[in-house]
Amino acid sequence: MKSTFLKKTFIAASILATAGYASHALAHTAGATIDSAGNNASATDLAQVICFDDSNGSPDHILVEIQDLSPSVSGLLLSAQIFKDGHMTNTTDTVSGDASYSNSAILKGGEGEYIISVSKTKYGARDFNIRYHCETANGVHTGTSEIPIVLQFQ
Repeated sequence: MKSTFLKKTFIAASILATAGYASHALAHTAGATIDSAGNNASATDLAQVICFDDSNGSPDHILVEIQDLSPSVSGLLLSAQIFKDGHMTNTTDTVSGDASYSNSAILKGGEGEYIISVSKTKYGARDFNIRYHCETANGVHTGTSEIPIVLQFQ
């Protein structure tokens, strides 16, 4: 299953690398299907993203948004959580299946490894994308690992 997620992530990242509007032109995108069988209401996918100084400046934070690409299902929402060094934040795509991104979640954790999780509110398979990027304290895009390291895929 991890191989399938990595393939989907690579394809999505390649195709969608330039997706988004102007303010997110340098964002990275990855996607998959959470709970493809649709029978695990508490399914959670985990990935690791690494923020580093790529000569644009030292990372201050990571910004993450989630997009629900599946048909609308009442009460079935997707959320993305970011965790680093004992701190966590969350964003939820509040409209099921509208194909719009959620509001941004920002976690100030500096350089290093961030864990991004994706979860859902009830039974049902969901196709999703996450858009993520690391920024300096001044909002300049800085080093962001291209494809997340998958830690768990349900």
